[in-house]
Amino acid sequence: MSLNLFTRSTLAITGSVFSLGTVAINPANAARITYDFSVNVYSPDGYAPLTGRFSYDEATKNTWGYEVGEEGYPQWGVWVYEGQQYEVDFIEFSFLNRVYTQADALSPIVFRMDYANYEEIGKTLYWETEDFSFVGWSYRIEAIGTGFQGKKTNLYDSWSVDFSRVQAEPTPVPEPSILGALSVVGLARLLRKKRVKAME
Repeated sequence: MSLNLFTRSTLAITGSVFSLGTVAINPANAARITYDFSVNVYSPDGYAPLTGRFSYDEATKNTWGYEVGEEGYPQWGVWVYEGQQYEVDFIEFSFLNRVYTQADALSPIVFRMDYANYEEIGKTLYWETEDFSFVGWSYRIEAIGTGFQGKKTNLYDSWSVDFSRVQAEPTPVPEPSILGALSVVGLARLLRKKRVKAME
């Protein structure tokens, strides 16, 4: 009788915890960002569009900047400036009839975004290989961008690289409360099995 009462109480507590976890669920999202990029280059043979894709983890963000006080004089009208830099750990780029990846990089690959007065003013990709390089350029703090330079080819350099963020679905990560509820459910099932064995 006492075992039966204990089992029922356990199941009741399990139901309450599981219901609470379901209502309060707020899944954490994997902070992984992906961008497509393209560069329009020209050669003596004509137009040659090049495309690629890269991604990074937001946890690698490194931020810096400055803010001008009320009595200060902002250079080029920029009162608040902020730069955000990320470490790229995946990249693919089609060039010279092959696909280049992170393994071809001569140094760590970096993606950077700059903001002036809380508005984005440009994106920069820094990636160098033996055959090409992506480098940053800027006009004061009014405009910042990425340029492409080919090495040992007949392609003309381009100072216009476009970036487009890929809107991928976030990867849900179970909340600790849900994991705890599932653990209690498992405990209740175990007790139920023991009860059945005891009655046999």
